[in-house]
Amino acid sequence: MDGPFQRLRGAGMNRPDIARLEDRRYAAMKAGDVAALRELLSDRLHYSHSLGDRDTLQSYLDKVAAGHFVYQSVSHQTDWTEDLPGAVLLGGRMSVEVLVAGESRRIDNAFLAIWAEEGGAWRLIAYQPTPLPG
Repeated sequence: MDGPFQRLRGAGMNRPDIARLEDRRYAAMKAGDVAALRELLSDRLHYSHSLGDRDTLQSYLDKVAAGHFVYQSVSHQTDWTEDLPGAVLLGGRMSVEVLVAGESRRIDNAFLAIWAEEGGAWRLIAYQPTPLPG
C-alpha cells in the first residue's frame, strides 16, 4: 500500500493493517455493530467526542446499542502515522452525519487515534477529535 501507512511495513515488526482496522471500526460505527466494536475497542478505551464529552468502552457501546448515536454517513482519511513499540498513532480527518440523541449533527474533525497491541490483538485505546472551523 502506498501513502502514509507505508512506514508500518518497513518497521520490521508484526504490525497490523491499521487502515483496514480503521475501515472496520468506522463501518461498525455506521452499522451500529456493537459486537464488531467490542472486538476493535480496548477495555481501557478513552473515547472523546467533538463537544468534549467522553466515554469508556462500556458507556460508548451502551450508547451505540441504545441508538444514542446513529451514524448516517462517515468518511475518514489518515494524514500521518507514528509507529511506537506496541502502539500506532494516527492523525487525520473524519466527517460524519450523525443523529445524537435524535438531534442531527454534521461533524468535521481532525483526530488523533491510538491503537495498541493487547494480548496479540490490536485495539483502539484512545480517540480524540478536534472540531475544524467552517
